[in-house]
Amino acid sequence: MRAEINPQVRDIAIDWLVRTQSGLMSAPDLEALQCWREASDEHEQAWQRVASLPLLQQPGANLLRDATARRALASAGPDMQKRRQLLKRLLVLGAVGTVAWQGAGSTPVRAALANHRTGTGERRQWTLVDGSSLWLNTASAVNLDFNDQVRRIQMIEGELALNVRAESRPLQLITPDAILQSRDAQLQVRHDRQGTQVTVVGGQVQVHSRGQPTSSSLEAGWQARVDRLGIGVPSRPDLLVAQAWLRGILPADRLRLDALVAELSRYRPGVLRCHEQVSGLRLTGSFSLDDTDTALTLVARTLPVRIERMTRYWVSIVPA
Repeated sequence: MRAEINPQVRDIAIDWLVRTQSGLMSAPDLEALQCWREASDEHEQAWQRVASLPLLQQPGANLLRDATARRALASAGPDMQKRRQLLKRLLVLGAVGTVAWQGAGSTPVRAALANHRTGTGERRQWTLVDGSSLWLNTASAVNLDFNDQVRRIQMIEGELALNVRAESRPLQLITPDAILQSRDAQLQVRHDRQGTQVTVVGGQVQVHSRGQPTSSSLEAGWQARVDRLGIGVPSRPDLLVAQAWLRGILPADRLRLDALVAELSRYRPGVLRCHEQVSGLRLTGSFSLDDTDTALTLVARTLPVRIERMTRYWVSIVPA
């Protein structure tokens, strides 16, 4: 089984791919891409994976060689989300007939074409057609399929919060690991490399494992993780902490520095890492998810560490 790629690393790889296909790359840009690929094995794996995507093999991809299309991509500037959205529109406009997007089953393509998605560091809220409320955390994507029989949400990646409006139709939330069902519940779901974590804030949710023939009922105030081995033992989380991201806060209670860095890195583009000599240091406090640079400054004031910035997108926390 192939290892999952960090969504932030993947997004950067996609941006490089868009630029190389657009014909906008200069010699320094090509050198910068090569340096980025050589910086880590994960960078190279991300590049190889997105370079093989069928997205740019679809009809209409040759539109990227058109001068007008290249100027449009250039106008998007360095904003990766704008580049990917523009690429999507260009490919759709350039396609003849029906393009089999369904055949592009990889997570990056499905996320780029999702009904609702957020970029790195972005959080958004939507009121759905049935009156339910959906929040997406950073780098998240879902597809909606509501019909007369069922309300279905397919979670592609990331983290969400959902307030299900009560009605006769059940609501199904499908993740790579689990199928969740409820008619009236408030829940939070996060999918990452370890599986799918389900937290029920209000109501009741039926949890079914997609990897094992097991199911469980979670009441309000309980949390469980679902992975390829099945449904884990439920536990009682701190709901204020679990919902803190909705307020733009990352709370830490004697949290290891490497764990804090892993969380902050979800909210900023590029690479954020800490030296192994300081990775086990612990800290307590509240850190802003909307201004991760300020959060890093607070870390440097609290612990015997300093922040090294090679570039805006390559930041290291090292011993002071």
